[in-house]
Amino acid sequence: MARRRDAGRRRHEIVSERLTEESQRLEATAATVEALARALELHDYRRGRFGETSAHTARVTQLALQLAEVVAPELALEPQLAYGFRLHDIGMIGVSNVTLLKPGALSPAEVDEIREHPWLGERIVAPVPALGGVARQVIACHHERWDGSGYPRGLRGAEIPIAARIFAVVDAYDAMTNDQPYRDALSEDEARDEIQAKAGLEFDPDVVAAFLTL
Repeated sequence: MARRRDAGRRRHEIVSERLTEESQRLEATAATVEALARALELHDYRRGRFGETSAHTARVTQLALQLAEVVAPELALEPQLAYGFRLHDIGMIGVSNVTLLKPGALSPAEVDEIREHPWLGERIVAPVPALGGVARQVIACHHERWDGSGYPRGLRGAEIPIAARIFAVVDAYDAMTNDQPYRDALSEDEARDEIQAKAGLEFDPDVVAAFLTL
């Protein structure tokens, strides 16, 4: 009887230790994500655009999680998904302010520099094991296009991770419905029409169909 009690107590201790370790791991990951997000916000501050990235990130994260619940419910339960949405543009830290703040048209070299940011972002999060799955996929692939014309790898169709396909639609919609340096914001209806027109070209048509139901 005493042995059974001791064994039961030990099992309880092991479970408690594992839960504590898991909780600590999750807290460490959340702290890492917060630190990276603040670094990106500071980059905004240095460019005189403090708060723009955080506002954009909050909007797209919320909407992309809603869309994920429709398109891929099991994926929506993955904590890494929100981390990837939040850090999608972390690679912009590696793009020069000269390029980011240029008022006119970008040169081909400057366009290439901008297009490096998904690859740079992937390198930034690579040392963090807890961001090595879905989060890394979003960061690395959110500018890939359904027809293969995107960057940085030119992935096509289902080659693009579903998390990145979901985010691409939401990211584009948010960009369309908020003022940009190169144009004024579109109305929600105009943006939805443009998203629908690009289904099967820039965006996964099934993801677009789900998006239009939100």
